[in-house]
Amino acid sequence: MTTPLASLASCFQGLLPAQLFTCSSDGVPNAAYLSHVEYVDAEHVALSFQFFNKSRRNIAENPHAVVMVIDPDTGQGWNLTLRYVRSETEGPLFERMALRIEAIASFTNLKGVFKLRAADVYRVDAIEPAPEELGAVAEPGRRPGECGDVRVVFSARAVRDVVERASRAESLDAFMDDVLAAIDASLGFRHALLLMPTEQDGVLVTVATRGYPQNGVGAEVRYGEGIGGFVAEARQPIRLSGLVRGMLYALAMHRRASEPELVRRTRQIPVPGLDNADSQLGVPLMVRDELVGVLCLDSERPYRFHEDDKALVQVLGVCLGLALQRLQWHERAADVPAESPSAAPEAPPHTERPAETASRRPALHLTYHVEDACVLVGSDYLIRGLPATILWRLLRAHEATGRTEFTNRELRLDKSLNLPAWKDNLESRLILLRRRLQQKCPDIALVPRGRGRFGLELACPVVLAERP
Repeated sequence: MTTPLASLASCFQGLLPAQLFTCSSDGVPNAAYLSHVEYVDAEHVALSFQFFNKSRRNIAENPHAVVMVIDPDTGQGWNLTLRYVRSETEGPLFERMALRIEAIASFTNLKGVFKLRAADVYRVDAIEPAPEELGAVAEPGRRPGECGDVRVVFSARAVRDVVERASRAESLDAFMDDVLAAIDASLGFRHALLLMPTEQDGVLVTVATRGYPQNGVGAEVRYGEGIGGFVAEARQPIRLSGLVRGMLYALAMHRRASEPELVRRTRQIPVPGLDNADSQLGVPLMVRDELVGVLCLDSERPYRFHEDDKALVQVLGVCLGLALQRLQWHERAADVPAESPSAAPEAPPHTERPAETASRRPALHLTYHVEDACVLVGSDYLIRGLPATILWRLLRAHEATGRTEFTNRELRLDKSLNLPAWKDNLESRLILLRRRLQQKCPDIALVPRGRGRFGLELACPVVLAERP
């Protein structure tokens, strides 16, 4: 082969569908579209075996095939002459292809409906440009093989700028917003969200967003759902290019499948996202083998993330994970005892809400549903889980004693909250609660009073009720 197979990496991202041509033993040809072609090594590719039974029967009779792939940057088509070698139903190659298929399926609510049955490995005997798919000439200064409006995104300098800004954050709250702002400024991604694990196994919660019409703070994602859930499950970056095409392909394949349609689980808070996202990248924030968060990036551009970016994306995830964990430890170390008010740092200036003004406003009715650990404001959902339990504990204390000043330490020592003895992520839960109140119920505010301390401020009377 005069053209190295590795040089066609852009063709294997699934932005443009590949075409597979086979022929039966008696000379009857067949053509089929493929969701993607997987690069294996310098001499082999793998094709997904899902629904193309006619193509599979032809290969069983005649192990030779041709697949045409198209470079999304240049428009150049390439014909790969293939010879069937083997099928794999387990191992790294199979898992990698299955993960991509499942990730695309999750966006159409078809996770688990259609599965990869095998990764069919073929030897590439020849590579030739397709005369009917002649590409454009790449412009100088672009990434090799690129043309048009696609430029290098994850440069070492851009990643360094993001990490440096994250490392300068003085609090966990500031870190969440600074990271997304730095990604916008240095990498050019206007749409991003940050997820963190919750106290519930296999569940992430949205703690910060940027660029979406809906805020989405408090939205939950289960492992295996959407790009964030798949990243958390796989503990590795997941990159989806040509997302719209992949989703349409998934729907077409589902119509041919006999398995029943899945019903999307109802969420109290919708997860933010772009209706026309064509590329997505999920980055696990890892410290050693521990997942401390997931960063998700959206783009309306096709093929926004390149194979060459993978190493820098992994470095970005590790650096942000370390910065996040450092701030969590730092804020926990700043806890002050509830019985030592003099140990607290000087409170920053803030505006008190006059009690006489609050008393003249209509009362706010809140209901806590014990079984679901969920708080409603009137009939509207506010928050659930540990943040809801914390809010209810604070409001009950205020109702009983009139208290308005609290410490992180006393919450950690409160056995009724069932916080884990280690890595309780209390600070991130308080940040989530504060942001959710600002968004949904601004008459209740948690106001920082210095490290390890905060105040509860009410702009109106509050009436509390509990339900089983």
